[in-house]
Amino acid sequence: MKILSINLWFDKYGHKTLAQLKSFSQFGYDTYAATIIDKDGALLCEIYRIKCVKEDETRINAPENGNEAYEIEITASALIEKEAFGAAYFGAFRYLFDHACDNDFDIVYFRRLMSKIAYAAPHFKHLSKHCSIVYEIPTFPFDVPANKLYALRDKLEMLIYRSCKKYISVTSCCLYQHGRPDDDWLLFENGIDISNYTIHDVPPLDAPDSTVNLLMIANMQSWHRSERILHALKDYTGAHKLHLIVASPESDEYRAMQRLANELGVAEMIDFNGFLPISKINEIAETCHLAVGQLSGSEYGVMETHAIKHKDYCALGLPMFSTCTDTSFPDDYPYYYFLKDTDADINLDEIIQWYEKIRSEHPGHRREMYEHAKKNLQYNGYAEEIIRRTGH
Repeated sequence: MKILSINLWFDKYGHKTLAQLKSFSQFGYDTYAATIIDKDGALLCEIYRIKCVKEDETRINAPENGNEAYEIEITASALIEKEAFGAAYFGAFRYLFDHACDNDFDIVYFRRLMSKIAYAAPHFKHLSKHCSIVYEIPTFPFDVPANKLYALRDKLEMLIYRSCKKYISVTSCCLYQHGRPDDDWLLFENGIDISNYTIHDVPPLDAPDSTVNLLMIANMQSWHRSERILHALKDYTGAHKLHLIVASPESDEYRAMQRLANELGVAEMIDFNGFLPISKINEIAETCHLAVGQLSGSEYGVMETHAIKHKDYCALGLPMFSTCTDTSFPDDYPYYYFLKDTDADINLDEIIQWYEKIRSEHPGHRREMYEHAKKNLQYNGYAEEIIRRTGH
């Protein structure tokens, strides 16, 4: 049995694809990934064979993604010359689909294509005759008042998706409370691969004026409201020093946050790192105390989340705070600080007091969180349901 997972943003979200493929490998699948890279005036199609390394084997580092639990080998590639209006994507998808058909893949799995679905959809009928198609929508499309272009893109994707849905075996979706899924959609929550993480000792925080290190993993969008943490840093009145470590791909929102940090006078408290692979984040977490979760406000209607970063934080053993509920965790989970007054200012004085209580009452919280992630936050159950629905 073979599965090919196509992720156009493998450079940013590769660790998610790899975690999913590891779960499929545990059911006996040979696992492959593919992407399309905009490079030097052309589109580079690459297909990788993914070997999930067992925990007792020597791990091979994959530099592009920093995932040490996998061996990643390029097995096929093609360079497609660019054409007007993005037409080269027709050829790029045809190349990937022909490869899947010629090499007897059982499942072709798409992480949402957004507007690029316009170039892939015409090939779905042909592809469906050879294998099962799975289409994942990691966030239910919704209108974003601050960005009409995003809203239009989402509407276009769903319009084209509806036109070719009859060729898709399974549609999976991370459901948010504002979403209205079809009855036959498979609802799921994001997951991780626990082998990417290490249990570190709790870092010291002995002196009253010692530094509290906060980790913030993000892929900044306007509705994430990441800038709220900057105002919280400025308003903090406690005795501890604060240090925020940001790991996020560069974007307009990322650069706006850098400018705001300077305007608020908190830039010296922050390390802006750009995108970091999960292996590097794993190293940084050793010295961190707390993690910054989703900070959306009610004005965007995003009150519920299944953010991967919350799973990352749990596996890293970092208590986190968020303005959103996350159904990946029980309501009484002791290491998830839910800011119920969603639109209120974020009070870091109270959050740090909460964290200090955790240190006192739960000195083994890092291992406890890691074990929770290992048992509850991986993709195994999801992969099993995909296999059942596709009949493989």
